[in-house]
Amino acid sequence: MSTTLKNALIHAYIRDMGADNPSDRDNILYFDYIPEEIADSKTANYNLIDIPGRSEPVVGYVNSGLREFSLHLMFVAGVGQTAHPDPKNELNITVNSELSIWLESISQTSSSSLNIFDFYPEDNVAAVKRKTDWLRSLIYPDYTKQYANSPHTVLLSIGQLIKSICIVPSVSVVYKAPWDGDLLPYIAEVDINFQEVNTIPMGYTIVRQGTLSSGV
Repeated sequence: MSTTLKNALIHAYIRDMGADNPSDRDNILYFDYIPEEIADSKTANYNLIDIPGRSEPVVGYVNSGLREFSLHLMFVAGVGQTAHPDPKNELNITVNSELSIWLESISQTSSSSLNIFDFYPEDNVAAVKRKTDWLRSLIYPDYTKQYANSPHTVLLSIGQLIKSICIVPSVSVVYKAPWDGDLLPYIAEVDINFQEVNTIPMGYTIVRQGTLSSGV
């Protein structure tokens, strides 16, 4: 991976804002690679007011929906990294071969260069599961207090493109072969959706000026 992309990954992360200490390393999930695409959408809602004799209704603005982001993230254990290395190395040989085939298929179907993948030395199958569990927890209520709290809000930060306080309405994980001896996957692909929630609603001028978020 190029130095530029490695530096960029430092600024692509999800921070758990509902945690007791959001700045703690365990409450920040850095992306393993830069997503190939990021969907960003928002809608404006209007009422149609019918007037007798008029050839079309009068349009009245009602409100705007939440700004929504959709990301597809991938987590891949480093080649040869296993939670429980096989003493005969047969598992590693099989895994290396299957991962090579998978990476080759990705390179042929994706417009992105494979050097976007950052195989961290400490990343093994246990790390892949830990990261997907971290993301899945964002759609569950927090029962650690005396009463049930809503799922945590997060800070979605992607360089100078997005920096928004969000709720997470959905997380979908697909675990993929190869598998280790404990049936933990080497590959996980995650589709995750975010909805921006601002304490002070943003207006035309703020958005046109490129302000990232009013809630950060």
